[in-house]
Amino acid sequence: MKDFLAKILYFILALIILMCVYIGLCAVNPGLSEPLKQVVADIEEKKRISAESAAAASSEASATETSLEEETEKESEAEKVSTDGPETAHPYNFDLTYKDYVDAWDDSVVDEDFKNSPDYKEFVDAFIKPAEDADEGDYPKDSSHMLSPQPEIVDIEDEKEAQEIIDSVDQGENGVGLEFDELYYPYYHMLNDRCKALYRQMYANAVALNTKFAPINEATTNKEVESAFCCLLDDHPELFWVDISYYFQYDYDGNVIEFDFDFYKNFNDIASARGKFETTALNLAAGAKNLSSPYEKELYIHDMIVDKLNYQYNSLDQSAYSSVVQDYTVCAGYARCFQYLMQLVEVPTYNCHGWGGSERHAWNIVKLDDGFHNVDCTWDDSLAGYDYFNLSDSENKSHRRMEFSVYLPPCVSSDYKPASGQENIDSSSATSSDANNGNISIEVEDNGSTITIKAEASASVGN
Repeated sequence: MKDFLAKILYFILALIILMCVYIGLCAVNPGLSEPLKQVVADIEEKKRISAESAAAASSEASATETSLEEETEKESEAEKVSTDGPETAHPYNFDLTYKDYVDAWDDSVVDEDFKNSPDYKEFVDAFIKPAEDADEGDYPKDSSHMLSPQPEIVDIEDEKEAQEIIDSVDQGENGVGLEFDELYYPYYHMLNDRCKALYRQMYANAVALNTKFAPINEATTNKEVESAFCCLLDDHPELFWVDISYYFQYDYDGNVIEFDFDFYKNFNDIASARGKFETTALNLAAGAKNLSSPYEKELYIHDMIVDKLNYQYNSLDQSAYSSVVQDYTVCAGYARCFQYLMQLVEVPTYNCHGWGGSERHAWNIVKLDDGFHNVDCTWDDSLAGYDYFNLSDSENKSHRRMEFSVYLPPCVSSDYKPASGQENIDSSSATSSDANNGNISIEVEDNGSTITIKAEASASVGN
């Protein structure tokens, strides 16, 4: 052991002696130290480069993180939707009575085949001259809040001013060539030819986000404008950014010379809101997409809506956005949500409006293989059951069709109803991932002078 320690000490002593000799030689000849200095300098340079690289990477990461945060804030701001207080350009008239609606009705804009069909006489008569006990019955109170489209009208009496408007406003998108499948868009087909042309023009400009245009027809009347606009909204819940208030001007001869949409002021970026609306709708409908029958799809979507929505007034409660993307709405939102989701799973479903109990109300009519039936998701939600699910017109107590809804198909009773005591379908099993790859495509068929628009929804449903 002593020998081993002695060897170590001799080795250390030898190193010390060598170092002293090297230092002495370097003092006599300084050039001998240059290689050692270079080695030390190389080590220091590598340390400096490594430190600078780390600092640059940290700075870049910080800048990227800041940029992402700013972009996220911008996207969030763009998608932000306000529901605090009314955001409409014109105030709604809440004081209209049933008689006001009857007095305002004018069937001169209705297609002759609908007007003269005996299939709708019962509904027309019930609308114009309702029975004294028509509003009686056991129905949910304060569960009806459907508002009719309401215009702001400006009469331009000065001929020169009217001509200036005519010269400054074009037709925008004219919609010529568009056609709509009657099975899914019945209100379009209720209109006469002049109103159909206005409907097509309004649809094309709404999709193009044009707010102002001149009517496509000469000598357009305000009744034609009102009728086309009402039917447009009843057929197309996906136009959720179009407010039910609108504006038009007519000249000294009573001809409408300018029409203006009101788009809800809640949306900072309509294109972004549309993407969110369509994606959310596909996610909601995904669980019903592959069910085997229209009835199963209907029951699934009905139960999902009843489970999802809460009855509450807000500035978007007449829009489908309030019920598809958000969870608070009134009967108009319930009906438009059910209509749109059922369209996505290819079950014809219509928005039906009229008088529900003692005020304006909206519900749906759905087509199954045993006929058409009434469905009221709002009242089923209020009563926590299926009291207003797949009913005939006679069974659909305290509901009375009004205006163009009198020309929707008559409804019959159905055997398609949940079994007594059946629990709601668990719609929560359809997660958002069920439709992450969903998309909405528009197929256009060009058959000479007619272009048919077909909406098709597809979704990839996980196992």
